[in-house]
Amino acid sequence: MPPLGDPRARRLPLLIVGTPSRNSATSPLVAVLLATHNGVRYLAEQLDSILNQREVTVRVIAMDDRSSDGTAEWLAERAASEPRLTVLPDDGTAGGSAANFYRLLAAYEPRPGELVAFADQDDVWRADKLSRHATLIAAGADGVSSSVWSFTADGRRTLVRKDYPQREWDYLLESPGPGCTFLLSPRLAALTAEVLRRESDVAPQVDFHDSLIYAIARGHGWSWHIDGYPSVDYRQHDSNVMGSNVGARSALARLRLIRAHWLRNHAVLLTRVALRVAPVQRHAELERILGMLEGRGIRNRLALARMTTSMRRRPRDRMIIGVLISIGVW
Repeated sequence: MPPLGDPRARRLPLLIVGTPSRNSATSPLVAVLLATHNGVRYLAEQLDSILNQREVTVRVIAMDDRSSDGTAEWLAERAASEPRLTVLPDDGTAGGSAANFYRLLAAYEPRPGELVAFADQDDVWRADKLSRHATLIAAGADGVSSSVWSFTADGRRTLVRKDYPQREWDYLLESPGPGCTFLLSPRLAALTAEVLRRESDVAPQVDFHDSLIYAIARGHGWSWHIDGYPSVDYRQHDSNVMGSNVGARSALARLRLIRAHWLRNHAVLLTRVALRVAPVQRHAELERILGMLEGRGIRNRLALARMTTSMRRRPRDRMIIGVLISIGVW
């Protein structure tokens, strides 16, 4: 099989190929990239919430990652009767949520002026999600994300706020919200796909597509809008890749990542990605930050800790990360 990003990958045969069910000159065109893996129990509700979006012309391009629960078969059956759903074949190269989204970006055929969204397999979208975010793109943003409602099987709902004011370097340490809330301009989607196709690039090593895309957009100098309106009901269950960062269980999981220096290493990757796309006048500062992230010693830690005021949006997070960096835990 061709590697990720190889132009030959575009010529892979489709299992089921559909087209948008309507074509209005006034409604935004949106391609929703749906990555699946063993998600058949929630998939119908998720897909219906996408196809029922108001005031947009939407199509869904799905790719399954070696499911064993009938997800791939369910998608093929649904696509046979749903012209807005296209299913791309699983070539066996993913092995994870982010990798599946990366190969979707490389393999799907964009249409002129088409915006790009990303969908998990188990959430529920508010009916005005895409139209609201398309309006924000039309107003000048290249990327849009939002707050979400986190919900559990027993009915507990929690607002997960993401619209704290953006900071100069926040894209190196955090995403602007779950990737399932993202909407990208055509040029940002194209730039992300281009970065992922570069054989020597570190971008495919980034474990979360939401962090990668945000770093590409902001690193390149393009505008991103974080919407306070919760556009997605974000389902929490045992199979979540990361979850909504709410509660003690989530905090402990992140503390383990911090102590293992995973978050620091992730920030190194994002800084290297930003350097690849940043204007020349930003290189010196990004290289200085990269040196601090990769360096050791008390002076380096204290300098990096001071930087957290511009690296995290939420005041509480800035304080916590600053302390953890200062004492050498982060």
